[in-house]
Amino acid sequence: MSDRDEELRGLDAVLQELRHARYGLYGPLVRERFLGGLPAGVTPTGYRVLRFIEASSPPPPTVSDIAALLLSDRARAVRVVDRLAAAGLVTRVRDTVDRRIRRVALTDTGRRHVAVAAARRTRLLGEAIADWPDEDLARLTDYLERLNASVARHLPVSGAPEGAGASEALGVSEASDVPEVSGDR
Repeated sequence: MSDRDEELRGLDAVLQELRHARYGLYGPLVRERFLGGLPAGVTPTGYRVLRFIEASSPPPPTVSDIAALLLSDRARAVRVVDRLAAAGLVTRVRDTVDRRIRRVALTDTGRRHVAVAAARRTRLLGEAIADWPDEDLARLTDYLERLNASVARHLPVSGAPEGAGASEALGVSEASDVPEVSGDR
């Protein structure tokens, strides 16, 4: 095994820990603090869908696009969208070109909650790296941007809906996202 293979395994382990470890940036304890600022009933999966809708618009995604994002069937995506609609965060709208197509759009309330969540994510991230020098933060940001660009360039996700990050192929969501968890919880 080469040194590069070892380094790649180390990078993969660090990304896994960041995303899944109990105390990782997106682990259960931080996720609980983060989701506490969202409306009752918004799960990590629901939040991920809200972010996807925001990033995909215009035009807003279809339920099939959301199912592809969740790597699940349409029925599960419908359940997630139904819960978000019941919370007043999304609405179903007819496509402006093909009236047979229904899209899922953020409501004004949904947009406000996504903006509040973004501020909360930034604050939590700031707490996590409060003792870092500005140069280290800038360097990390540059490296992560470079990683995202490399993943998008070298590992495109075939069949992914517009707006879905290719970096999901590695299980690395955008640095400010709350990761998916199994089930709809």
